[in-house]
Amino acid sequence: MQKYWLKREGNERLILFMLGWACSHRAVSHFLPAGYDVQAVYDYRTIEPFDPADFASYRSTTLFAWSFGVWAAEQACAAIGWSCAVAFNGTPLPVDDRFGIPRKYLTVTLKGIRQAGMEPFDRKAYGAYYPQMSLQSEERAFGERCEELERLVEQASVPYEPRLRWTDAVIGTEDRIFPVANMSAYWTEKWNGEVLRLSLPHYPFGDTSLMYNYLQTI
Repeated sequence: MQKYWLKREGNERLILFMLGWACSHRAVSHFLPAGYDVQAVYDYRTIEPFDPADFASYRSTTLFAWSFGVWAAEQACAAIGWSCAVAFNGTPLPVDDRFGIPRKYLTVTLKGIRQAGMEPFDRKAYGAYYPQMSLQSEERAFGERCEELERLVEQASVPYEPRLRWTDAVIGTEDRIFPVANMSAYWTEKWNGEVLRLSLPHYPFGDTSLMYNYLQTI
């Protein structure tokens, strides 16, 4: 698990991004709102829970978790008292025939990536934002990302009881990675909050107005 401070100025408010598989910090390096420290977490070949003391100095803490980062947040962030915790285009059960990505699809995805590289997957994941997000490919080795997906499929297949208190869930109706129907099934059946459905690709951070809207509610 890699932790990268995009901005660390001793502010009273924190934004923590739990990013998706194969990402680097570049996925959210364009979002540095005034008055916030911003940390990005990625590479889930290993998972280490955060200590609540890590964030004790902050007056407010915001969690933006995306894709497999929703599951990773359940493993690493459940002990933190979040002011706002938003799940974007993912579920706490990411390897699941009903509530996540069916395991057979992930097996096919990994096989396809090994044969054709990351570009076809990235184009589906990032949609119109692919040109700028493709720069992430320079940050992490190809073999490392394949290993990460293998570890994620293995780890996220282990049964557990989700316990992070999510405040919001966002589903991108144009998502081509996580089945929209499966995300809808999880958040409507397993969670009591209101689900926001927007015309977004799998990558939800291209339009920063959505994140700013959440910050204004705290």
